[in-house]
Amino acid sequence: MDIDKTNNKNLNRRRAFRIIEPVDLFYHPIDLNQEDQATIDINSVIAQAVIESHSPATTEQHIDPKFPKSKTEDNDALNVNISSSGISFTCKEKLKAYDYLIIRVLLLSSMTVITSCCKVVYSKPSNPFEKNQYPYLIGAEFVNIKTEDKELLDQHINKKRTRKFIVNSLLAILIVSILIMPDLALEYFIGFCSFLFDELIEMAHLSYEFIEYSLDLLIEHTFHTGMQETQIIVFYIQIALALVLSYPVIRGTISIIKNLYSSFCRFFSRKKSSLLYVWGEQSFWYQVGLISIGILVTSCYLLFFV
Repeated sequence: MDIDKTNNKNLNRRRAFRIIEPVDLFYHPIDLNQEDQATIDINSVIAQAVIESHSPATTEQHIDPKFPKSKTEDNDALNVNISSSGISFTCKEKLKAYDYLIIRVLLLSSMTVITSCCKVVYSKPSNPFEKNQYPYLIGAEFVNIKTEDKELLDQHINKKRTRKFIVNSLLAILIVSILIMPDLALEYFIGFCSFLFDELIEMAHLSYEFIEYSLDLLIEHTFHTGMQETQIIVFYIQIALALVLSYPVIRGTISIIKNLYSSFCRFFSRKKSSLLYVWGEQSFWYQVGLISIGILVTSCYLLFFV
């Protein structure tokens, strides 16, 4: 039992830099042994799987008996966790560890297509905030990826890594600056919020004045009314417009708040799972040292900067 746990831990260990990437994902479970991994024609399997899944009534003559019946899944626009050695994605089908897949990934940001044979490393329940759309989280390692696809994937990941390093460096500089000068940072933040609020109020006021002036001209030239009658008519029109528009505005605002809350919950749950996974992969003394450094840094900051 301990040997199995050790093996699973080694299989789950991150061995390469990983990125979160929006992709179009196509996978096809297959039945392979170790000897088949290097000789299988990946493109033929994918083509056959597409034919079987889209034309079930006319595919009996195209089925190759050495491959199992197709169980293809096409997951559009997923945010997957991918590296040069493997991929993690959510799906509807419950797979098992050591299953084999033919997988095709279209990296949407660079329109790069990667195809490979993969071995499932783990299958576990997905993020509970995914609303059961994709209830399972699958982790797989690339077993037989072509050299050109490996190079394309490495180039894409290196670009993302460089960009992430720049963004994280700027973010770290900003956070350190805020921690060192909290009073100045708070002053700038309040000033920015005040400026933004004033500009929004000014834009709203100008928009209201423009609408009111346009309605005055429209009513006056259409019905040939005097100034007082025009202002009364425009006043009631404004009230009617406010009542009519308030319902969709309120519904839209509530919907936006719900979507933002749901997105935040998904993001927080993903990050929490990722951090717990990384933390669990570290040794006991590394964890102790990291906690000690954190306590020391926090104590120094509270003593000298607060």
